[in-house]
Amino acid sequence: MESIVVLGGGSLGLLLAGKLNAAGSRVELWTRTEEQALRLEREGVAIEDAGGGRTVVAVRAQALEHVAARRNTTVLLALKQTALTDELLERLAGILTEGCAIAAFCNGIGHFDRLRRALPGVKLAAAVTTEAALRTDARTVVHTGRGHIWLGPAPLFDEIPPRYAEMPGRNRLQEAESRLVQAGFSVILSNDMKERMLRKLLVNAVINPLTALLRIRNGELTSTPQRLRLVRSLFDETAGILQAYGIPEDDRLWDELLDVCERTAHNRSSMLQDALAARPTEIDAINGAVCRLAKRQGLSAPWNEKISALVKALAGG
Repeated sequence: MESIVVLGGGSLGLLLAGKLNAAGSRVELWTRTEEQALRLEREGVAIEDAGGGRTVVAVRAQALEHVAARRNTTVLLALKQTALTDELLERLAGILTEGCAIAAFCNGIGHFDRLRRALPGVKLAAAVTTEAALRTDARTVVHTGRGHIWLGPAPLFDEIPPRYAEMPGRNRLQEAESRLVQAGFSVILSNDMKERMLRKLLVNAVINPLTALLRIRNGELTSTPQRLRLVRSLFDETAGILQAYGIPEDDRLWDELLDVCERTAHNRSSMLQDALAARPTEIDAINGAVCRLAKRQGLSAPWNEKISALVKALAGG
């Protein structure tokens, strides 16, 4: 059986590690701080559901700085792009040796290009999820909404059309899929992760920055005609830019965005949470990435440029 670890002690990382261990998989959790690792070792991961249920799961945790070199290990990378610093990538390069792979859940695009440069011997897979979770402290995560996980080839968006990074073997992805399904997740193996990532980028590029700037929950974005016009303008510009990279020209994309707002109406987007906590946001990996894709096509992206500048002007932006 392949060794699988989770990297990241945020909401998604705690959810993945907690549910995998609860289902019998001995999955280690790597954190960025020793303080969090020690607390998780002592107290375990606490998973709460929307109905008020609470499960505490024992988990092996280590701070990344103490992790020894590994072989034949699959890392479920559950970090924000803001955490993918040069120092962290250098540390991973010293840990992941022969036969290792990464399935990265990062929002936005551009992370696979960075991972490929920093970790040339590591095979890469893309992971996209619509699972919703909220970390309330260093060991507790609330599973606020169920969704799906897609796994497949990792697209590199530095060219038109995008290429793909060298990916893990089919057996390795199927092993990860099997373990995740056993843990209660809905998992889909897909050969078209390019469109899946672009669809998520489109949704994130509209919902995340606007909720952060307006200080509102997702469902409130469509609550007034003025907000809806703002949403539509940013959506139309972003969708037009992404078409050259593989997103379809399809009216259902607008319906999909409205559906996400409705299904996650009470959620605070991750960018809103970061802005409220004065933490760095993922604006460069999301709207900033859209601006870079536009530039490569000789197009302007005034809405995305202004939105990026406004979010960066927030404390911690």
